[in-house]
Amino acid sequence: MEIIANTYPVRKHAVNYDPAEIADRYKKLYAALVSDALEHMGYHSQCMASGIYPLVHTMKVAGPAFTAHGIATPSRDEKVHDIRLGMFKSMTPGVVQVRDTQGDTSCGQFGEISATAAHAHGCVGAVIDGSTRDSNYLIDMGFPTFCRFRNPVEAFGRFMVVDYQIPIYVKGMDGLLKIHPGDYIFGDNDGVVVVPQELTIPVLELAEEWFASEGRSRQAMAEGRDPFDVYAEYGRF
Repeated sequence: MEIIANTYPVRKHAVNYDPAEIADRYKKLYAALVSDALEHMGYHSQCMASGIYPLVHTMKVAGPAFTAHGIATPSRDEKVHDIRLGMFKSMTPGVVQVRDTQGDTSCGQFGEISATAAHAHGCVGAVIDGSTRDSNYLIDMGFPTFCRFRNPVEAFGRFMVVDYQIPIYVKGMDGLLKIHPGDYIFGDNDGVVVVPQELTIPVLELAEEWFASEGRSRQAMAEGRDPFDVYAEYGRF
């Protein structure tokens, strides 16, 4: 961990793959298929709880998690507020910012200026387990943003990011879901799936294999073939 004088720690998390290449491959898939692949591997609780969706239904997000831990606080301490400076400097190309909010509903916890700064440091999208504001700006700039609700209220003096690149908890389908820095985040209009870092490539390869089989199965079904025969041949239905 590199320490920058008079600011906050820079915590860069390396991955052993090309983030742009892997993201392009994931984005050809869909969240349900990635979830199915995880289920097949024995991981049954890797989806964020229902209600987290993109600002626009065509948005997809794919990349290693850059985690941010936030809390509700009335503090207006600029030194704490400026933790964001170290956070932005810690981002690497291709990351997806994931923010927990501890269930806070008091304000908009992510907005256009935060997205602009994050994007300038390599971030390719955001998953906020809470709210956004400046939604039209986020949409117009084409920054993939997932959230649970929208709120125009200013966060300063109500909510603050107090740490980053640490394990965080978000709402999952079966309770709290733990996300580590570097876990792979994939989301589309059905919701967000969290792939443990070590399974990023195995899950991708299995989902790609199934995606190809589904394409052939879909074509066979469209041609009117017997569904029992199609299922026996392709194994996906």
